Amino acid sequence: MKDLRMDIQQTLAQLDSLFQQGAYDQVEPFMLDHIAQAEAVGDKGGVLSLLNELMGYYRSTSRYKDSLATASKALGLLEELGLKDSLHYATTLLNIATAWRADGQTQRAIGVFEEVGRLFLTLGVQDAFLVATLYNNLALAWQAAGDHAKAVQFLEAAIPISRGSPNADHDVAVSLTNLAQSRLRLGQLPEARAALEEADRLFSGLPRPSGHHGAAIAALGEVCFQEGRTAEAVAHYERALADIEARYGKNQWYADMLESLALVLEASEPDRSARLRDEAAAVAAALRPQLRGMALARQYYEAMRGALFSDYAPIAHRIAVGLVGHGSECFGFDDERSRDHDFGPGFCVWLNDADYAAVGKQMQADYDRLPPEFAGFPARQASPRSGQRVGVFSISAFYQEFLGAAALPQSDADWLQIPEPLLACATNGEVFADPAGEFSRLRQALLAYYPDGIMRRKLAQAVARMAQSGQYNLPRALQRDEPAAALMAQAEFIRQTSTAIHVLNRRYTPADKWLVRSVGTLPTLAGLHAPLTQLARTPAAEAVPLIEEICAAVLQALIAQGFSQAGDTFLEAHVDSILGNREG
Repeated sequence: MKDLRMDIQQTLAQLDSLFQQGAYDQVEPFMLDHIAQAEAVGDKGGVLSLLNELMGYYRSTSRYKDSLATASKALGLLEELGLKDSLHYATTLLNIATAWRADGQTQRAIGVFEEVGRLFLTLGVQDAFLVATLYNNLALAWQAAGDHAKAVQFLEAAIPISRGSPNADHDVAVSLTNLAQSRLRLGQLPEARAALEEADRLFSGLPRPSGHHGAAIAALGEVCFQEGRTAEAVAHYERALADIEARYGKNQWYADMLESLALVLEASEPDRSARLRDEAAAVAAALRPQLRGMALARQYYEAMRGALFSDYAPIAHRIAVGLVGHGSECFGFDDERSRDHDFGPGFCVWLNDADYAAVGKQMQADYDRLPPEFAGFPARQASPRSGQRVGVFSISAFYQEFLGAAALPQSDADWLQIPEPLLACATNGEVFADPAGEFSRLRQALLAYYPDGIMRRKLAQAVARMAQSGQYNLPRALQRDEPAAALMAQAEFIRQTSTAIHVLNRRYTPADKWLVRSVGTLPTLAGLHAPLTQLARTPAAEAVPLIEEICAAVLQALIAQGFSQAGDTFLEAHVDSILGNREG
């Protein structure tokens, strides 16, 4: 019988070729396609190899949830193959822990890394690369947790192992840079300088430049500045600036480096220092339109989590962080105009009731001491009636604000008494970290949408009102020369169509000002955003043909989802089918 399994080495070589060509947009489709091919022929070994590649790709592109979902699939396959205690299982766990670490879920990552270490010992793993990878990642996790002494311990174990591997200069240089960062935090300046000078030499000797080199040069500048070697510090920061600009352009890292250089020159060259600060502000300002509120919140969290959470290690595995709730940035709709109020660096911290009672007030005080300005953005300017939108919350109190209760709705009446825009606020935004999953458990239950009976009633009501306002009232108002009635019918049709589209997507409707815009973000019928916008600009006397086009598209979606069947183009004729009162 012919072996249908794919040649995994050839497939991996093709994958490497895509990376070398810079064809990054083809990488994910290539892997997903070949995973599907391997699954189709039962090649579980090929599937496993490609899943490990895919989870690494997702992690490197900061798609941590995708990376973890892929890793979960790989673990399930390993268990299915009876390989739970194998090296493959251990390396997959290593990838999972690395994704947790990159996603900011430090304590969870450390626990999994330690489990990997126990497996390595049990299996007698001798692979230097794997052991060094484990130690390096544990070191980075302990750095994130604020324990630089432990970070040094693991880096000092990793570096000799890496030195013994061929072509390891780059990995050694990266580890030395990380080691120096921890030694800096511990005040061990001579040791930090020695590590960075070696890292600089190793990076300089590589056949191809490394994106990590700038970090080593900048850290050398910091060491020299702390040692009082101002001229050397200036030279290193200038090198780092040139490296960053050549490799990445004038990005936020470049702006931060200008600030560092300005600080070094503050006493000796105040005029140049002031010019550098102005340039840093200009670079940051130029980047601001590219940085939306959600990205700003995530970057602020990434930069501040060490300072905020270092004293809360015992409960770190129960702290959830993200940005959810009121505000255009939570929906992804913020722009320059929306930044005049309730906008700026900030994120939400959610604690369970017991932790909030124990440390909530102190953590809020610590949060309030974080730098209010970040990435060129000024401090948040809260409007008088906005209430608390960022900072430290108990999970129950946070949800109570939106649901009217700390628990999930239990009955249809419970669901219907919650204004739908509040449900939209309770489920928008992003959760950056939630190792215990308590905040996300409630969130996912809400994201599951209304019970079926309520969903059908809401859909039927919106469809009926679409028919009534757009297909019936508008033409009759025009016939009667009632322009005000026609205009109101046209507006009502836009509102009800947007509502129906949200129901078809099982998404809660936001406040009116975002209702139509939100349509364009939904998977189903997003293409109706443009016609609805066009309809809003169309005189009522010319609106009927466009309304019928929109109704036809909604009807097709109703049929596709099994709510009705082809027939009458008047939408009200489909209401009973939507409600399930008759077959349709």
